[in-house]
Amino acid sequence: MNFQEGEMELTDLMPIEKCRQLAEDIYTRFGFNGAVYDKNNNVVVQSEGWANKICPAIKSGDSRIICASAQQRLSKIAQGKREPAAGDCEIGLVKFVVPIFVNDEFVGSVGGCGCVLEDSEVDEFYIGKLLKKEEGETEGLLTTVQNISQDKLEEAIRYVQKKVKDSLN
Repeated sequence: MNFQEGEMELTDLMPIEKCRQLAEDIYTRFGFNGAVYDKNNNVVVQSEGWANKICPAIKSGDSRIICASAQQRLSKIAQGKREPAAGDCEIGLVKFVVPIFVNDEFVGSVGGCGCVLEDSEVDEFYIGKLLKKEEGETEGLLTTVQNISQDKLEEAIRYVQKKVKDSLN
């Protein structure tokens, strides 16, 4: 396939079914909300399951901008460094992004989110405000958030890097 600069789409290189399988693998193996994004940070596919009960509540309303802004920020870092980036979203859940380059062209990214790193915590007050819930009403949601170690996060990133590399070869 010959593409002009800027014409290449991620799905030209990784069929949608491979993207879907990778998103599901991120979820089933590591407990993250798995997702594959195009070069404009639009979701190509995401895992069927949710890492917790907070994320679908946030994504179903106007608060979904929190997810988009974290994706934009981390994707920009990952693109600039040409390597994975990880950080917290505004409510304290960890997110990682693995950029995908073909030659020198950025074509998309793969990532996961929705867990909390050990020794970190989610912002219960902010979650309550976002979801318009009173203090204490979010406790049931918070118990669904999985704690993960830095080692497990790094393992997930390495796994995604390998799967992306294998898919592009």
